[in-house]
Amino acid sequence: MPYCDYKAPEVCRQIARRILEGDNFLMVPHQNIDGDDLGCMLAFGAVLKKLGKKYCLYSADGTPVSFRFLQNHREIVTELPEDVHFDTAIVLECLQYSRLSGGVKLYELCDHVVSLDHHPESKQNDVKSELAWIDPSFCALGEMLYFVFREMNAELDKTAAEALYTSMVSDSAGFRYSSVSSRTHRAIAHLVDIIGDISHIHRHIFGEKTLNEIKLFSLASQTLRLHAGGRLVSAYYTKEMLDECGLEENDTQTLISQLNVVRGTEIFAAFKQMKPGEVRVSLRSIRIPVNTVAYAHGGGGHNLAAACTLKGLTIEQAQALILPELEALLNKEA
Repeated sequence: MPYCDYKAPEVCRQIARRILEGDNFLMVPHQNIDGDDLGCMLAFGAVLKKLGKKYCLYSADGTPVSFRFLQNHREIVTELPEDVHFDTAIVLECLQYSRLSGGVKLYELCDHVVSLDHHPESKQNDVKSELAWIDPSFCALGEMLYFVFREMNAELDKTAAEALYTSMVSDSAGFRYSSVSSRTHRAIAHLVDIIGDISHIHRHIFGEKTLNEIKLFSLASQTLRLHAGGRLVSAYYTKEMLDECGLEENDTQTLISQLNVVRGTEIFAAFKQMKPGEVRVSLRSIRIPVNTVAYAHGGGGHNLAAACTLKGLTIEQAQALILPELEALLNKEA
């Protein structure tokens, strides 16, 4: 089955040419790597290996447990090689320099910088890229990278296809979000044709949980609270809760989607505190844009899935700040 039909923009073709012309690549995700960025990195590695090019797949977070079923996940390194200069950096979903994984000094390490992002641009963006393809119409970065590979005439093997499929299925919560399109499913059909049985991917991401992960879900579910007459729901979890369950932060990849199941709610807000004085807020919505709230606090994201980090606050103070703003959005749309 061939690549699916789609008229890619010129910048996509330019990025494909840059990759074909380059020799040594560094791939860098955002902090707290997710399945989307991880899948893209591993797919990229598989394609570059076939082309005989050099590459470094770097994430200070390593590979979260939920995604260690991917064949080449051990290629992710948590430390950059010393005295290596790259001709091109591929920056994934991170247009804010301060959010780059491990605080990578891009312009010291690389001659050229290319950015790919499927989130809307914000005023906080400060990564200076020679080529930047930004398009919020895609359900995941993996969907965009699929078309970069198409413009490269790259042959996708099972390793690359599984990684791209993982990117798309994980970032769309199993193809549940409104950004999933017929274009997405045409690309997925091509990937499934290469992979064959995809049940193991869904099982690892959405099905199987360790006993410790189930314990954390139990603790976090006890923090669920309804607001705005049931239209808004909140929950939180802390480092102390993770420690009690013997888990690391990267083990919480799917916790938000697991908690976001209260019937009748329109907005879900999750508050996470991994160290004193810093709270990360993740927002999900079924129809009302919540990225305006995230942007107002220095964050970003899609209309219906966004996040921000609040400094100098406790979880209680963060909730007291964010929840009224979300209720105001609901009241405005009532």
